[in-house]
Amino acid sequence: MMNAPYLLAQQTKPNIIIFISDDQSQMDVGCYGNRDVHTPNMDRLANEGIRFTSAYAATPMCAPSRSNMFTGLYPFRNGSQMNHFALQPNTKTLPDYLKKLGYRVVIAGKVDVYPQPDFEHIGEYFGKYFPVSNRDDPQHISSQFIKYNFKKEGEQPICLIVSTWLPHVPWLNNEDFDPKKLTLPKYLVDTEATREALAAYYQSISAADNLLGELMHALDDTGQQDNTVFMFFSDQGPQFPSAKWTTYKQGLNIPFVVRWPERIKKGAVSDALISLTDLTPTLIDLAGGEAVSELDGNSFKDVLLGNKEEHREYAFAETSVEPHFWYNYVPSRTIITKEGFHYIKNYFPGVRFITHIDKVEQDHFYFDSWIEKAMKDEATKSLLHRYSYRPPEELYDINSDTWELNNLVKQPDHAQKLKELQQILEDELQKQGESESMILHGSLPTFFDRSYQVEQNLSVSNQSFDRTKWNPDTLYISAYIDGLEQNGVLCDYFGRFHLFAQNNKIGINLKNGQKLESKTLDETKGHLLLRLTQAGKLTLKYNDKEVLTSEFKEDYTKIQPGYFSCGLVRDRILPNGEVNVFKGKIYDMRVSINNLQRSPKPH
Repeated sequence: MMNAPYLLAQQTKPNIIIFISDDQSQMDVGCYGNRDVHTPNMDRLANEGIRFTSAYAATPMCAPSRSNMFTGLYPFRNGSQMNHFALQPNTKTLPDYLKKLGYRVVIAGKVDVYPQPDFEHIGEYFGKYFPVSNRDDPQHISSQFIKYNFKKEGEQPICLIVSTWLPHVPWLNNEDFDPKKLTLPKYLVDTEATREALAAYYQSISAADNLLGELMHALDDTGQQDNTVFMFFSDQGPQFPSAKWTTYKQGLNIPFVVRWPERIKKGAVSDALISLTDLTPTLIDLAGGEAVSELDGNSFKDVLLGNKEEHREYAFAETSVEPHFWYNYVPSRTIITKEGFHYIKNYFPGVRFITHIDKVEQDHFYFDSWIEKAMKDEATKSLLHRYSYRPPEELYDINSDTWELNNLVKQPDHAQKLKELQQILEDELQKQGESESMILHGSLPTFFDRSYQVEQNLSVSNQSFDRTKWNPDTLYISAYIDGLEQNGVLCDYFGRFHLFAQNNKIGINLKNGQKLESKTLDETKGHLLLRLTQAGKLTLKYNDKEVLTSEFKEDYTKIQPGYFSCGLVRDRILPNGEVNVFKGKIYDMRVSINNLQRSPKPH
């Protein structure tokens, strides 16, 4: 029989500290076998806890990955598929669950989830992209928080998440590594520029490791190590070709280490397949909560405690790339099995793949050296082509092909395995509710010559537009509405204004708080037409009758950072309990630029 003190300890909710590095592959940590990088604190945490070898992100991009980990829902289900996309309205996040279980839920540094969950946010200054010198929390906000809040037992339990930009680009200047002596991973082209970039990346990892060490020492000083679950992981792989942004292993396979003295065996290594989708369910379980059935993830607490050796049969992941590149939408969906098979389906195999790495903000400009070397080196040409163009399907055995350079799709002895994984992916997408036609369309507008159309419950980012073309002098928004008696948002125009239905009225809310409403309308079905000039003249018609006019002092026609959303507001919570989702039907919501190209007719 267990003694009484142990039973009391079992009943105490543990404190939780989570350290999240940014853009760091599993292979870039010392305890995972990298002999070049300097990660003594990450290695110490692994020696004192459990290290997972088969931990995967559900998407290889910052905001979607963080949205996934803090909701327990796959990107399609939570709404954050393309980078920087907001969650679907009313989506529950980690603070919603843990606060009900009595926790104080705090995040220090980077959040990158929209709208921001109900975290207590500290250290906001080092959660900003610039300046890079702030990324290691030089004001020591996070370690000071531990020092002053983790001292006493019996008080409110705390979940503290410390989220740094390190080692995200731009990388720090290399000071400690000799680029010529580094062992280059085989998915990278060996050039002097690549080696210099890798050294700078490793320098940034060292800075992240130093910050982790500061947190560990702060906790040591409080004497609360035994009552604290300490986690370290990253959100996805590094910004190198065929890593971040992609569903290759280097984009998804992350370090994941957990320490909980007296509960987790020291120096344990687990091959259990886990996903960042499982993080929120696991934290709920550690906090003493019941499993939440509607989540996509499941708790792996039993693996942590040594009660189970396995967790998932397979991990699902996806990429929908970034809204910056609406002309280059190249989605893929993938399945990784616990046996180590990796199946990837690419939906636009003929379209060139473009990311920050080679187009927007090249870091260290090493990609130019790849292009130059490819002109005379076949191996480089092959790696460059692998990054830029994808076949329709890919299959890898990552047990024997770590760098995924041998596609097994056409090999007869893997035909059955390919068929099995195709079916698993098909079933998983069906379970999530995402069809192939949805994937092919993506979170993008349907563009016409001088207009674009957005389907109900979809949002399109300002980054998906060439603003030299789509910023109008006169703005037209037209749609057919069925169910005007249903209160809610009809459309949101990049946060500048939104149209709404309320009590059989149509209205407009401006970003400055000004609100205008029509009189009560008799017809609950009809055609809506808004005309708004850059001079501020508004005309709103319903079934060809003028129901609202006004003159504004500001130009509301131009695109700004945010979303055009049909049937909802995407990236913010409306005040005064206003309904931010329309429950009726919206047909053919179209934005036209400068002139209305067709006569508005009822649907």
